[in-house]
Amino acid sequence: MKMTIAAAALAASLGLAGCDQFAAGRELPPPPGPPVPPSPDLPMTAAKARLIMGTLSNTCMELATLKYDIHACELKQGRPADEVALRTELRDLRWNLDKLTHDEASAQCAALTTELRKTPKPQVCW
Repeated sequence: MKMTIAAAALAASLGLAGCDQFAAGRELPPPPGPPVPPSPDLPMTAAKARLIMGTLSNTCMELATLKYDIHACELKQGRPADEVALRTELRDLRWNLDKLTHDEASAQCAALTTELRKTPKPQVCW
């Protein structure tokens, strides 16, 4: 009886060792990426731009609002402004920012906001 138990334990441990070696030979799947940002219905609004930014910092919310304001300004000037392109740009930005730490994402949003604010705002948009 003791030999049977010992043989079963030996067989089980060899079997598990074989599984570990089999699993070690396979590549692990990549970790899942960040969740897909929301895609609000068109037309875009400042609130929808902020919705896309989700739970990112207030700095990133400010950036989304500024990007929408620039888009709205282009419309006021009679220039063609693509709503789908704005939504896609914000979704791509959110996707990339989600891959960063909270502090890195905030810093990147602050840098982008500073760059956008350097562009003078046309009189018609005030």
